[in-house]
Amino acid sequence: MKILKIVGLGLLTIVVIVAAVIAIQSPQKHLERSVVINAQPASVFEEVSSFQNFNKFSPWHKLDPQAQYTFEGPASGVGSKMSWVSDHSQVGSGSQEIVGVEENKLVKIKMDFGNPGQYFASYVLTPVDGGTKVTWTYDGDVSGTGLTNASVGKLFHMFIEGMLGGMYESGLADLKAMVEAKPVFTVKITEETINPISYVGLSTTMSTTDMNAVSLQMGKSYGELMAVLQKSKVEMTGAPFCLYPRWDEEKKEMDMVCALPVPADAKLPPKYSVMQIAGGKAVKAIHLGDYHKLEATHNQLAQYMEYKKLEAIGAPWEVYITDPETEPDTAKWITEVYYPVKGN
Repeated sequence: MKILKIVGLGLLTIVVIVAAVIAIQSPQKHLERSVVINAQPASVFEEVSSFQNFNKFSPWHKLDPQAQYTFEGPASGVGSKMSWVSDHSQVGSGSQEIVGVEENKLVKIKMDFGNPGQYFASYVLTPVDGGTKVTWTYDGDVSGTGLTNASVGKLFHMFIEGMLGGMYESGLADLKAMVEAKPVFTVKITEETINPISYVGLSTTMSTTDMNAVSLQMGKSYGELMAVLQKSKVEMTGAPFCLYPRWDEEKKEMDMVCALPVPADAKLPPKYSVMQIAGGKAVKAIHLGDYHKLEATHNQLAQYMEYKKLEAIGAPWEVYITDPETEPDTAKWITEVYYPVKGN
C-alpha cells in the first residue's frame, strides 16, 4: 500500500506541475515560417489568394488526397471559403475563409476546426532581392473560452512548433516550386466577368502581313461609323474596339470588325445593325504602348490560357482606351485585350 501511496503522490505531483506549466502559458500563440521565391509578389499573390490553388501546395492534401472539399463564395479574395472533411487524424474536418486582403502584400484567413477560440493564418508577401519573401503565419487565441478549453488550447500550443512548423516548411517549399515554374508575363493579365456589350461595327477581311493597310482601313471604318452615330444622334457608351472573329495563319489573313459601343436600343440606318458581345468570363490584358507591339500581348494571353487550361469560346477584341489624336506619346497609349473563355 505504501508503494501505491508513493506512486499516487508522484502522479499528483506531475499533474500539479503540468497544470502549473499550462497555467502560466499565454493563451495566444504565434508561429511563422518563411521562404524566398524567385518571382514577383503578384505571381505569388495569385496562388495564395485563392483556395482553388491551395491543394497544389497544401501538406495536408498530401496526407489525405481522398479528403472531400467544398468551395463557397468568390473564386479568390475576401469571402472565398474552403471546407473539408477527412478521416485522417492529422487532417480532420474544418473550414477556412479569406477575411482580409492587401493586393500583392497580404492574405489573412480565418480558420475553424470546431474548437473554441480564434485561429488565423496569413501569407505576408515582402519584395526582397531575388524575388518575394513569403511568410506563412499561424495565430491562435483561446482567451475567454473557459478554464478547460483554454487549458486544452494552451497544451496544444505547447507542441505546435513540432506539429505545424514542419508542415508549413513543406508547404512553402512546394509553393516555391510551383510559382517558380510558372511562365513569366510582362503584361498585367486578369480574369474578368464581362457584361454584354452592344455595338455597331464594320467587318473587313485583311492581310495579316500588311499592318499599314490595316491601320488605314481601321481609320476609314471608324470614320464612317462615327459619322453615322453623329448623324443619328447616338452616343457611344465606351471606347472604340475591334473584334477578330477569324485569324487564318495559313492564308495570312484575318477578319476584323471595327466597332463602336452603343445602347442596345440605338436607332441606326438598316446597314448598321446593332450587334452584341455576350457577357461572361474573359481573360484581360492591359497593353501599354503603340499598336505594332500588340501581337506580343496576344501571344502572352495565349500562353496564359494554355497554362491555366482555359478554353477560348469566341472572338477576341481590343479596346482602344487612349485616343491617338489627343495623346501623341505612344508610351502612354493603353489598350485592353480580351479573350472570352469558357466559364467553370
